[in-house]
Amino acid sequence: SFPRGAKTSKLCSLEMVTNEAELPMVSIFKQKRVKGWWPFVARDENDELEITGKVEAELHLLTAEEAEKSPAGLARNEPD
Repeated sequence: SFPRGAKTSKLCSLEMVTNEAELPMVSIFKQKRVKGWWPFVARDENDELEITGKVEAELHLLTAEEAEKSPAGLARNEPD
């Protein structure tokens, strides 16, 4: 299990890392699909955490058979 992602970029904050014990957790094995925003953090020159970026991700857990039917990238449209 890992911390549930924020619903929007604005809700994705440093508190998601510093208060990880208080965040709702999610199991990809139970839900099969997870979508959200997660922060990237690094330590600054004063050894304090700061957000260096945010990523929006969607994770799908598939069986081997499902993955073979729809290989990554082939089900996508061409870029705009």
